[in-house]
Amino acid sequence: MAASPFDHVMDAGRFEFFETFRWEYRLPRIHLPLYGDFQITKFMILELLAAIVVVAIFVPFARRAQSGAPPTGFWFNTFESLLTFFRDRVAKPNLGEHDADHYVPYIWSFFIFILFCNLFGMLPYCGSPTASFTVTAVFAVAAFIFIHGSAISRMGIGGYLKSYVPHMHVPYHMGLFIIPMIVVIEALSQGIKTFVLAVRLFANMFAGHTVLAVILLFIVMSHNTAFYLFWPITLASVLGVTALSLLELFVAFLQAYIFTFLMALFLGMTLHPQH
Repeated sequence: MAASPFDHVMDAGRFEFFETFRWEYRLPRIHLPLYGDFQITKFMILELLAAIVVVAIFVPFARRAQSGAPPTGFWFNTFESLLTFFRDRVAKPNLGEHDADHYVPYIWSFFIFILFCNLFGMLPYCGSPTASFTVTAVFAVAAFIFIHGSAISRMGIGGYLKSYVPHMHVPYHMGLFIIPMIVVIEALSQGIKTFVLAVRLFANMFAGHTVLAVILLFIVMSHNTAFYLFWPITLASVLGVTALSLLELFVAFLQAYIFTFLMALFLGMTLHPQH
């Protein structure tokens, strides 16, 4: 079966190689008790590879930091600078000096994992797992559990629930109506924030790769036309895809940063409701 131009964007149970020769590798299905057949997909493999990359970065970095040795070389200095940036520019402004060092490892690892999931979309025959709403929804749920689990751990379940109740100096009969309404709105806003985290990342990654696929389709659509139309369209499409690919590279970093920045912001708001 020939590959669709949008296979680069969509998840599938196979990897497509060289559509002209119809080379593909079909991923296996696993039978699980109480579940049935479970299909391993391309995005699952890419997420696993992203996790392996994160471990490959973190373990040597952590061992070096534990030994007290200074970072040397381009590799360690790059990630040292990245970690310092997230601690000083993301964690501390949103969480405060006291909490920043405690939470920055999770925030930083989240950024690295999402970043590599984004960057895999720049590789031939791969794709961005973050171009799937299912994947970004899981990221958002993990962020939700981290944010509110940290607040419950800090304040206790009673203190956490109490943080939703506003301190308002209003007449008693008005408070009976206004305060419950605000509590419900605040509770709903937490779900909306989680949904926005998932949609923002998914929409940006999916839209970018879709635009690249559509531009490349111009070449396919014009292959039966006269040469004086085919070659200008082909040249313009290739140049356009090249320029947009550089933009997509920037977007891959930007969207990973925005996701983790918002996660840190929401965490700070939950940990410090008085502010």
